[in-house]
Amino acid sequence: MSMVAPLYNPVLANAAHFGEEWAMNGGEVLVDVMLSRDVDTIFFVPGGTNTTVMEALSRNQNKIRAVPTRLESSAAFACDAYAKFKKKPACMLASRAPGACNATVGIHNAMQASRPMVFFISNIPKPQQGREAFQEVNYHLMYKPIAKAVFDVHSFNELADVTARALDLSVSGRPGPVVVAVSKDILDGPEGEPAIPVMPAPVRVGADAEAIDEAVKLIDAAKHPIVISGEMVSWESAFDELTEFADASGVGVLTAYRQQDTFPSDHAANFGHLSINRLPYQEAALADCDLLISIGNRLDSVTVDDYTMIRPDQKLIMVYPEPSEFSQVQCDVAIGSNVTPALKALTEKVGKPSKDRLAWRDNVHAEDVEFAKPGEVEIQGDVDMAQVISHFIDTVPNDCINISDAGTFGRWIARYYRFNQPDIESSPVSGSMGYGVPGGIGAQVAKPDATVFVWVGDGGFTMTGHECAAVMQADLPVKVIICDNSAWGSILTHQQKRFGEDFNYGTMLDSPDFAKLGEGYGMASFKVTKTEEFPDALAGAIEHDGAAMIHLVLDSRDVSPFTGSAR
Repeated sequence: MSMVAPLYNPVLANAAHFGEEWAMNGGEVLVDVMLSRDVDTIFFVPGGTNTTVMEALSRNQNKIRAVPTRLESSAAFACDAYAKFKKKPACMLASRAPGACNATVGIHNAMQASRPMVFFISNIPKPQQGREAFQEVNYHLMYKPIAKAVFDVHSFNELADVTARALDLSVSGRPGPVVVAVSKDILDGPEGEPAIPVMPAPVRVGADAEAIDEAVKLIDAAKHPIVISGEMVSWESAFDELTEFADASGVGVLTAYRQQDTFPSDHAANFGHLSINRLPYQEAALADCDLLISIGNRLDSVTVDDYTMIRPDQKLIMVYPEPSEFSQVQCDVAIGSNVTPALKALTEKVGKPSKDRLAWRDNVHAEDVEFAKPGEVEIQGDVDMAQVISHFIDTVPNDCINISDAGTFGRWIARYYRFNQPDIESSPVSGSMGYGVPGGIGAQVAKPDATVFVWVGDGGFTMTGHECAAVMQADLPVKVIICDNSAWGSILTHQQKRFGEDFNYGTMLDSPDFAKLGEGYGMASFKVTKTEEFPDALAGAIEHDGAAMIHLVLDSRDVSPFTGSAR
């Protein structure tokens, strides 16, 4: 079956509505190209230079859902989560330098997370550019270090082609964010009848047979092999293929930073999550490891412990669809391939694991299971996050989507939550705070029938919690859990590690009554000051058809379930 979409002529499609003399403006071209590429959602903040795009979107409301946010960084975070769960490029629209500058933190996160998105910036008119005009910035200089590519549309005739190429590029090889700047005069002016470029068939990179054979030799010879499961496993929906490979080979599996949902937590091969805290049993397993197999992970700095984890005496196999990533490390076998065909080929050829390998694997997994049991951490306050998460797991659907903001509170989730389904988690790979509520918007739009919970600290919520207004406006049933420990918890941990437990200068927070704030937004709101109050609050939030908020009042001494957890 051909994957190539038929040529779509927007002029013929719209002539019946506007008359035979009608000619498209740039806003209409942009929207029609998105339609030709199966784009069904765009996140946006309106601006004075993108009104023609907004008008074109208004005439296509039955085809493209336009979701407004209150801040451009929120739109970018929403795109990030949407792309993760929808498995297609997300689109966003904002206006000129202020909007573009606000969006940078989300674009940076999408790049580090390898999430495909296209950011359309409606720029100032061409005749004004290069003079430091009102709301002008050089988007190439600003975005080049943090985006996969930056395009500037120079003429009306280029618009359709550049838009199509940007959408295609965002998902090719290693996915990532692409920025497209279009000046107002190009968006406004009806100048022609461009044909929309034909959508190319998706390119999947297959695994080289010789490289697969070399990898199989190393896997069969290894005593204690460990897989690092990364972002491309999620992007390609290769959860089952990785599980089958683990079953066939007897390897252990560590999930890369913020990639907990790429491998089942309760599988006998699971060794836990390579988070900011490297756990003792993980350190011991990595010391035993004689072969690392990176499956779809670019080996980011947190995952590989600031690049110290890979030892010279270890062998390294790396499977990744973007060959340029191989230059970041020294691989014994580099497989430039999508992870799905590579995993299938490895599973088919790998030998049966030894009893010693399986016994070692089972022992490490047993330590991971023991570590995740509630009650192992003594708390100082009245709300025990371990018990909260334990009850949460027992109550919500198995496929409940969890959006976690950045912050030390998230380490409770990393330690105690069991990720046994694919695509049930998203969090900021860049560590950027403010991801939570916008990420919940993106996830709920991508998966309208899913139960979506946002976990966010008091610091992160006060950055972008105003997007609860966007949640209500879009009528999204997002549930928000605010973990209020009255502190910039991560920074407090750094301070106390260096200067002593009594030092907290500049890191304590005074916040509003979040439950009352939630009521002000129109959300069903609950306040929890004791562990035993959480079950009723959770039940109330779930039973409510719309958006809900749970305010957990935590003790600032309980910021993390780890000791020495600063990074």
